[in-house]
Amino acid sequence: MTTPQDFDFDAWLDDAERPERAVTVYQRAGLIADLDALEAKINAADDEDVDGPSMGGGVGKLHAEYAKLAQQFHDSALTFRVSGHSDEEKRGILDGKPEGVVYRVLADAIQSPKVTAAQVERLEKKIGPAQFALILAAYHQASTEVPVVSADFLPKPSTRGDGGE
Repeated sequence: MTTPQDFDFDAWLDDAERPERAVTVYQRAGLIADLDALEAKINAADDEDVDGPSMGGGVGKLHAEYAKLAQQFHDSALTFRVSGHSDEEKRGILDGKPEGVVYRVLADAIQSPKVTAAQVERLEKKIGPAQFALILAAYHQASTEVPVVSADFLPKPSTRGDGGE
């Protein structure tokens, strides 16, 4: 057991790190329109249209097409790991050149995959404002929010008194 007298703060500090956030964006987000259209067709199909996959038609065929497109969408995911900056670090990146500062700051903040400011600018244009906002929000969280770990999303263990046994 470590006591206050033998605690090595320098060793602890050597392993300290800044918060990072992760966010996933999708290269093939345009597939959402195709998925929406297929969902509408599936929902509108009559029960008589239901043919098994072996029949090669009807709702079964639509389900297969939906699954194929959903997999393509899923496979196009890219997760960005983003760290934050202090105000002083942001000023250093600004370095008297205000144009493109958002892209330069984000390029420095994105830990994985490594990107340049020009790539960040192109990324914004390609993936659009909604997905780019996710990256900005992750950067904001990493820069300003106190890191907290929550397990609220995990299933609660059952105990004798709650009907679990």
